[in-house]
Amino acid sequence: MILYFTGTGNSKFVADYLADKLEDTTVSINKYLKNGEDLICNSEKPYVIVAPIYAWRFPAVVENLLKKSQLNGCKSVYCIATMGENSGNADKYLRKIFADKGMNFTGYTGVVMQNNYLFMEKMPKARDAFKALNSVVPYLDKIAEAITNDKPLKKQDKTPLAAVMSSVVNAGFNKFMVKKQSFNVDTDCISCGKCVSGCPVNNIVMKDRKPVFSTNCAGCLACLHHCPKQAINVRNDTQDKGRYVCAEYKHWKTKNS
Repeated sequence: MILYFTGTGNSKFVADYLADKLEDTTVSINKYLKNGEDLICNSEKPYVIVAPIYAWRFPAVVENLLKKSQLNGCKSVYCIATMGENSGNADKYLRKIFADKGMNFTGYTGVVMQNNYLFMEKMPKARDAFKALNSVVPYLDKIAEAITNDKPLKKQDKTPLAAVMSSVVNAGFNKFMVKKQSFNVDTDCISCGKCVSGCPVNNIVMKDRKPVFSTNCAGCLACLHHCPKQAINVRNDTQDKGRYVCAEYKHWKTKNS
């Protein structure tokens, strides 16, 4: 079973690709979070967890859900991160989570994909982002081969001051950058509600036909990237950065078949 959390689609693409190669099923962690449900699953195949890196670790909401989860059946679990340059000590935190659950942590690796963090860079044009997925595929094939042959995944990236980045910096990110983000909505908003339905932690409600944000943000930025009018911004810093949504795997596969 392949469990994934996604904001802009990178992790979903990886999960869907691997599910096709491994003849396995995918399950959205987003749905459990949105519905306020505990993660209780049963799988005869190894569990594969796919999620993005936020400040050198899996998102806090994902880690917390995994800690409380009941993953029945197979005791082996692989973790795969979609990320920018590196992932700090994310693997060590995940290893502990599954060790505490009595599961066999069979490896961790990161897949470098388009960064969706708008504060750092402008987003690519859709056609360029679509083409860039081709460079990811060879490594996904290696991952699928390792899982098929019951071989452990190996971490490929290294991070300077990894321990500090995944502890002190990550804590600061979650406290100040995520929980206290200042969202603003401009007059281009068409009240479509996609930000509300797409928020995995129910941080957004519609009031007077406009989205209103609370303080329970997960930091996925799905609301910004999926807004059809690019009407949502943070601290007035993201208006000119473009937006990014990863192509669906089925669409990519059709184009490349």
